[in-house]
Amino acid sequence: MERHLKNIGLRAGSIIVLILLWWAGAAAVNDPEVLPDPLSIARTIIHNLGTPGPEGESAYFDIGITLARIFIAFSASMVAGIGIGLAMGLNRLCERSLFALIPLLLTTPTILMVFVAIMWFGFSEAGALVAVMAVVTPFVAVNMYEGTKAMDKSLIEMAVTFKAQRSLLLRHVYLPQLMPYIFSAFRYAFGQTWKIVALAETFGLKFGIGYMFFFWFQQFDIRQTLAWIVTFVVLMLVLEYGVFARLERRAFAWRNSALAGGRA
Repeated sequence: MERHLKNIGLRAGSIIVLILLWWAGAAAVNDPEVLPDPLSIARTIIHNLGTPGPEGESAYFDIGITLARIFIAFSASMVAGIGIGLAMGLNRLCERSLFALIPLLLTTPTILMVFVAIMWFGFSEAGALVAVMAVVTPFVAVNMYEGTKAMDKSLIEMAVTFKAQRSLLLRHVYLPQLMPYIFSAFRYAFGQTWKIVALAETFGLKFGIGYMFFFWFQQFDIRQTLAWIVTFVVLMLVLEYGVFARLERRAFAWRNSALAGGRA
C-alpha cells in the first residue's frame, strides 16, 4: 500500500512540475496567441464541454465518437492478435505460414498504413479499423506467440496425462502463464490504437477529437488546438491508470498474495 501511494505521489508530482513549467513558459512568452497558460486551456475545455462546437455538437459527442472508435478497433485487434498468436504457438503449420508475414507488417510505418487504408476504404470507419488492426494485431500476435513458447511444458503434459478437459486446461494452465504477455500486449495495443484513431480522424474522419483538433488547427487557433490535445491526453491517461492499471492489479492480485505468504 505504501509503495502504491508513493507511485501515485511521484506521478502527481511529475504532472504538477510539467504544469508549472508550462505556466512559466507562457509567462515568459507573454503572448496567448503563441502559448496560452494552463488556466486558459482549462477554461476552454470547460467551455467546449457545455457549448455546441462548429458542427453543432458539444465536446461530449466528439469524445464519445472517438472512444467508440478506439474500443471497437482495440477489441478487434486484441481478439485477432491473441487468436493468431495462439495458433502460431500451438500449431507448427500456422507458425510456418505466418512467421514471414508478421515481421513484414511490423516493419511497415504507421503513417503509411493509415494512408494505404484511407486510399483503399476512403474516409470511412472501415479505413480507421483496418489501419489499427494492420499495425496493432501483428504486435499482439508476436507477444502471444512468445508467451506460448515460454509456457511450462511439464504442466501441460501433466494436465494432458490426467486427461484434463480442454476448458480446464485453458483456464488453469494456459491462461495464468499467458496473462503477463496478454497485459503487455494490452497496454501497447491500447496506446497504439488511440494514436492511430486520432491520426485517422485528423486526416478525414467526420467528428471525433482528432477531427476537432484539425479543424481548429486550420483556423490557426492555438488555444482551441491545445485544449483538444489536452482533452485527448487526459482522457487516455484516465483510462490507462484509472481503468486498465486497476484491471491489471486485480488480475495479478494472486501474485501479491503469494509473495506475502512467502514472506510470512
